Amino acid sequence: MLYFKQFLICKLLVILFVSPAGPATSQASSRDKITGMTYIDNGATTAAPFDIVINEIMVNPSPPAGLPEAEYIELFNRSARAANLENWTLTIGTGSRLLPGSVTIGPGDFLLITNEKYQPLLEPYGDVLGVPALPVLAKREGTIILRDAVANVISMVNYSDRWYGGSRKSEGGWSLEQIDPFNPCGGYTNWKASTDSRGGTPGAPNSVAAINPDNIPPEAVRITMLSESNIRLHFSKPMHPLSDWSATGYYAEGAGNPLYAIPVIPFYEAVDLFFGSIFMENTIYNLKTSAALYDCAGNLLKHGKKLKFAIPEFPVKNDIIINEILFNPFPGGTNFIELVNISGKTLDLKQMMVSGMRHGQQQAPWPVVPEGYLFFPGEYLVLTTAPDIVMDHYYTPAPESFLETERMPSMNIDEGRIIFEDLQGNILEDVSYSSDMHSPLLTGKKGVSLERLGYVLPSYRPDSWFSAAEASGFATPGYRNSQSSPSISRISNFLSVEPKIFAPDNSGYDDEVYINYALDKPGYAGNINIFDARGRLVRRLVRNELLGTTGHYPWNGRDESGRVPDIGIYIILMEIFHPDGDVTTSRESVVLAGRSN
Repeated sequence: MLYFKQFLICKLLVILFVSPAGPATSQASSRDKITGMTYIDNGATTAAPFDIVINEIMVNPSPPAGLPEAEYIELFNRSARAANLENWTLTIGTGSRLLPGSVTIGPGDFLLITNEKYQPLLEPYGDVLGVPALPVLAKREGTIILRDAVANVISMVNYSDRWYGGSRKSEGGWSLEQIDPFNPCGGYTNWKASTDSRGGTPGAPNSVAAINPDNIPPEAVRITMLSESNIRLHFSKPMHPLSDWSATGYYAEGAGNPLYAIPVIPFYEAVDLFFGSIFMENTIYNLKTSAALYDCAGNLLKHGKKLKFAIPEFPVKNDIIINEILFNPFPGGTNFIELVNISGKTLDLKQMMVSGMRHGQQQAPWPVVPEGYLFFPGEYLVLTTAPDIVMDHYYTPAPESFLETERMPSMNIDEGRIIFEDLQGNILEDVSYSSDMHSPLLTGKKGVSLERLGYVLPSYRPDSWFSAAEASGFATPGYRNSQSSPSISRISNFLSVEPKIFAPDNSGYDDEVYINYALDKPGYAGNINIFDARGRLVRRLVRNELLGTTGHYPWNGRDESGRVPDIGIYIILMEIFHPDGDVTTSRESVVLAGRSN
């Protein structure tokens, strides 16, 4: 308990410097008529957050495309007033450096910051500030934070080589440029690789510059536990430092308002809420927000959704299962692991470790989510380093079930093993996979996930797994597996249609017929052909597709040439065949009652 009291005191001291919501002082404030920003005149700075923005980053200058082999960070003054950077601090990763001298950056001007040894190389491109022993920029991903003389965060960027969009420019010689400086927290949606033939535009307007506004309101997305009386509320994007951080904007049903609400710096992507009483065990609380927070672009926080939290219980074997694995993604894709909490307990992923196999040896386990993630009973969770890429490749009705992780287990495309443990090293889940577990009917295995056939099936058995169905897009991240076995009494009656009468007249009512199937086991492939009442083939709807255990196909009433045939009765014939030799057919009739104009 002493630790949290000390933690709270330190946080309160920080908030007095970063938020105008703290106790009143003798500081004078004014609002800039052009940018709308509020400026605090504390005698040390005339800049507000995002007046000066990190605008371009040369992460890896080698091999050069045309610019000197010199790392640099370009600052841009997007405001209508000059700013003196004396005693400002630049943090790169874990290293911080005080900016030397007294440098002023005027309205609309650029300033290049680089290691002092590179300063002569960059001087032909504009104003340059050489910093002794400036930390090296991390090549894959890293953090850059600019603070003023009293430690206010002015600009911050959490960059990644993913911002190159998968191009070869990530290999060196090309900078990352901000698209719109008035969208300063846009992340990967507001940064691109330079298109200038030299590889960058130091000291000049960016080659990718364009209007790229952020009109999406931020949301509260999840809660993690800090202690038995304190929680951290996470947002979908960074909030503006000058938002109203008062505690009255939060209410937990059964626990009331927190005593304090303190933003998590430097990115303001979360707020810590400190309550006056201890939360009860085995109780799920709901938090509502009404806080007047807004993001860096001025969009107000979206309210209305309640977020759950609870004191987590310790995980044991069979509390979680691995339910789906993608280990051989499409080109440009990425791996994922889908978990399901099949216990009746709230679990915390910071109490779990994960590892894989590399060169025949198990990797040293690491925390699944070091900062914590509450995993509630019955929920799905998709772990991946790039949720946006997975969702680009596959349909999902539940994007909130995706969790971006910094690291994934080594996942070989031929075979591998994924292990989840508790903090004491006890195995929670252990799955060995192989490409041989895929359907032999597949013509290609790239981009096809392996799905578990049922929660109760043992994970170590190869016959507990099968390829995701083609009709489901070859993967079902975040929702029910396409190969989950239903209870089917007779395979001979696996086909049904709905509605029995349809009219493809574009009226919006029964324009299509849905052909539904439900099979007794995974692994079937199938054909669906449609015939008229005289037995003539009208449409080959499905040809040799890998099927799920359940699914449906729509028919819009058109024949092979795209025309609507005559009204009448049509026969739908579905043939299914399995690698073990089972071949079965089923047929249903449907009435086409109208004709399109």
